[in-house]
Amino acid sequence: MVEGVIAADGRGRIVTANPAARRLLGYRASGPLPDLAELFRVKAAREVVDAALRGEPVQDRQLDMGERVFLVNARPLPTGGAVLVLHDLTELRRLEAVRRDFVANVSHELKTPLTSISGYAETLLGDATDAETTHRFLGTILSNARRMQRLVDDLLDLSRIESGRWQPTLSEVDVAAVARESWAALAARAAAHGVELALDIGSGAERVAADPDALRQVLTNLMENSLRYTPAGGRVICMTKRVEDGVAVGIHDDGLGIPREHLPRIFERFYRADASRSREEGGTGLGLAIVKHLVEAHGGRVSAESERGSGTTVTCVFPDPPA
Repeated sequence: MVEGVIAADGRGRIVTANPAARRLLGYRASGPLPDLAELFRVKAAREVVDAALRGEPVQDRQLDMGERVFLVNARPLPTGGAVLVLHDLTELRRLEAVRRDFVANVSHELKTPLTSISGYAETLLGDATDAETTHRFLGTILSNARRMQRLVDDLLDLSRIESGRWQPTLSEVDVAAVARESWAALAARAAAHGVELALDIGSGAERVAADPDALRQVLTNLMENSLRYTPAGGRVICMTKRVEDGVAVGIHDDGLGIPREHLPRIFERFYRADASRSREEGGTGLGLAIVKHLVEAHGGRVSAESERGSGTTVTCVFPDPPA
């Protein structure tokens, strides 16, 4: 059973505790247990035990016990004593929190462009504006509509990958060619910022076993991030090297860098180390999450190294195909 079951006699001594109960409460798989009244360290749990031993049933009582959340049911036994059943709700509560955060984040991301579109559209409808102003307002409306479209597209991509509905179709892909193709889509922005692309292709790492479209999306997302934070005159470098279990493909920039405390979270959805800068540049906050899921769908792994003021390197390892 995944639920923890504990039975005690009329004097409160535990006569049965299944392995799940021991695991959930942090006790060893074998060995003596304290009496039921002393088993729990949380006051609310001891109140449930006292009620059950007095002959009062307890139905669906939620208990916060340290880092875990339990739903507890307790029933007195006809001959004295009680039976307790523990349902671990910790993972369910975590998923509920993730869902709430996700809804809040999406709402927040959509609110800004929607407010802008609504405001400019109302101005155009209500006031007589000259042709230049009208053109500028329509440009702002179009820009914000495209920003919303990028967010929706990224959300759909992420949902498709996470649900397992997408699986990579592997082939031998020329990394340098895909890198140049990805950079070409950003060439205008790169030229405006004075940022150039460099290639550092390692021996034996010229090609990688990957889905071509997925690799293109990974490199495009990483290059967009690097371009966003690299100052004028900087460089973005696409690097590859042979590692023990495959080929490592990395994107390095000599930009602003990421504070060390942010690194463990940068692959989370909507997490931004520099929120204001990312939104100004039109980022959705989903690019790195998509990169992580695409690489992991190949059986690979992704990591990031950075120092504030010294640039950032994101490395994706694509494993070799089975023989």
